[in-house]
This record gives sequence, C-alpha cells and structure tokens, in this order.
Amino acid sequence: MITSDKIEIRFNKILRNFFFHIIFWYLSLLFYTFLTGEKQIFKVYLNLLEVENVYLIILFLSIWISILFSLIDMIFSDRIVRFFPRRFMIFLKSSLYLATAFVLILIAAKSPITSFPYETYSELFKHLPEIDIIFIRFLAYFYLAGFLINFLKATIKKVGRANFKNWVLGMMNKPREEERIFMFIDMKSSTTIAETLEHKKFSHLVQDVFNDLAVVDNYYGEIYQYLGDGAIISWNIKTGLKHNNFIKAFYAFTYVIHKRHRYYARKYGHIPQFKAGVHAGKVMVLQVGQIRRDISYNGDTINTAARIESMCNEYKQSFLISGDLLKMLAEPKEFSFKEVGDIKLKGKRKSTSIFQVRQKRT
Repeated sequence: MITSDKIEIRFNKILRNFFFHIIFWYLSLLFYTFLTGEKQIFKVYLNLLEVENVYLIILFLSIWISILFSLIDMIFSDRIVRFFPRRFMIFLKSSLYLATAFVLILIAAKSPITSFPYETYSELFKHLPEIDIIFIRFLAYFYLAGFLINFLKATIKKVGRANFKNWVLGMMNKPREEERIFMFIDMKSSTTIAETLEHKKFSHLVQDVFNDLAVVDNYYGEIYQYLGDGAIISWNIKTGLKHNNFIKAFYAFTYVIHKRHRYYARKYGHIPQFKAGVHAGKVMVLQVGQIRRDISYNGDTINTAARIESMCNEYKQSFLISGDLLKMLAEPKEFSFKEVGDIKLKGKRKSTSIFQVRQKRT
C-alpha cells in the first residue's frame, strides 16, 4: 500500500540523490580539468551546447550524468537488490557504468544520435570520435569517479547525513556535548513471532519493517542504531520538538504498517506492532574505535530512554515519554498525555515520571 508518507520518502530520496550527483559530478569534472589541464575534451567532444564557456558545458554534462546515475540507483534500490545474488548485481552495476561511459562516447559523436541513416554498424563506428589517450584517460577517470560516489553515499548512510560533515572534518575525534531526543522503538512479541516464522523468514520481516521505518526521515529523525528487531532514533532538540516531530514520526511509522497490514498478513501471517520510549537530555557524541570506527552517543539520556521503552509492557502501553520531555513541548494539542508512573534508574536517586501518549484524532 502506497501512502502519502511513502511517496514523500521516495520523492525526497530521489531529489536528494539527484542533487548529490550534480554537485559531485560538477566538482569531479572541474577537478579533472584542474588535474590534467585538459579542457579540449569538453569543448570539442562533449560540447552539445556548442558554447565556449567550459564551466557551462561541464554543468550541462553533469546534469545528464546525474540523470543517468539516478536512474541506475533507482534500478538498484535496496528492495530490488536483495532478491538477486550479490556478485551478479555488482557485475551488472559495473556493466551499467561502462554503458554510461559508452553513452558519453555516443554523445561526443553527435551525428549518430541526431540521425541514423546507416545500413551497417561498421558505418556507425566510423562516425565515433577518435579514441585517443585523452579520451581514454577521461573514461578511466569517469569510471573511478563512479565507484567513488557510491563509496561516499555508503559512508553517508553509515554515519548519517548530520554527522557526515563533522566526521569528514575530524570534529568527531574530540567528544562534545549535545542536547538530543532519543526514541527506543521495539517490536512487540518479537520472540513469539521469531519462533513461529523461524530465523530466515523473521529476518525478511525485520528487513521490511526497517524499510518502512524510513518514514521517520520525513520528520527529521536520524536512525542512530538498529538493535535486532528494534532501533534507536535521534533528533536534535530543536527539530525534534518543532511541530512535535518526534511524536508524529512514531505515529507515521505505525500508520505505514497499518496501511500495509494485508501485505504483512499475507507474507508473514503477522502484523507487527511496536512500542516506543522517548527521553531528551544532554549526551556526549564522539567517534570510537581504531580497527572499526563508529559514531557513539553516551549519557544517562540514552539509558533513561531505554528504560522508559522497557516499561511499555509493564504499563501495557505503546508509547511512553518522560515528564522532562513533556515539559519541553510547546503545543501538544494533537495528542493527549496521562501520567502512568515513575521509573528510577539503578544508581540514581531521582526518579523520572513517565506519560502515555495518545492521538486525539486519527
């Protein structure tokens, strides 16, 4: 079932991906001209605009390359790739990179694209541009740049868009303090479901659920960690509180699952349900590890959020938040709140009040 939230996710993803490609390819092609001092290939071979301004030519070429690579990314989406052998998909993707390079050669030829009056392919190849050392060097650079952009995109997915800039600039080496909102979200009765489905089918269920969890991106949520059949989602304090984004993110996720209930019931025989606990406060963010590095948040805020989520079963609730976080909400008119109890973390004297959250309307 396609919902407005799912459409928004895909639109934002395609738009971000397209602009990322444009910026990357424009800078890459500019760097190529700086590295080699060679502008002739753009003015002679790839000058479809027939202008003298090399920067305008590179911009136009970057847009076309971005369109081609955005289409390749759509073909190799996570939902499609998982159904095919990994080696086959790597081979196919590499072949498409080569095909994209060949398209550039055809673009450089110009005449075979505008007209095709040739009876044999041998006559077509006569009209292709001369493949000299300059063109070979450009194609090799283009092919390597294609792998580099995939590496960058994978890195951004790993550390998150918000942390990528700080990670690249080395600002994660020194721990720093931030005020953030953390949501622990977990599947209800996951042990029973896992026993029924067995590990292979349950893994596919978890994968489908986490794909649907991408809806939190519409509400500026950052998925910090995946924990088995659950996840930790984080917001900076400003964007999380704005328009009650952290609350809306949870209900948007449950709504997506509800709209796809027939799919889950048919494929798995279960409609997954979720519970969540949320707390806000100060944490330390830092880069950890030498052999394998990761971004880590440390502090009582995370421990409290985890403890609140664990109390959902005890109080038979699906969504609990701390009293400290409730006080920060400016206009929570769309939701109702009711105090259900207090929790006390081990080693701490002060207890934390917790409140159930419910929507006033669907």
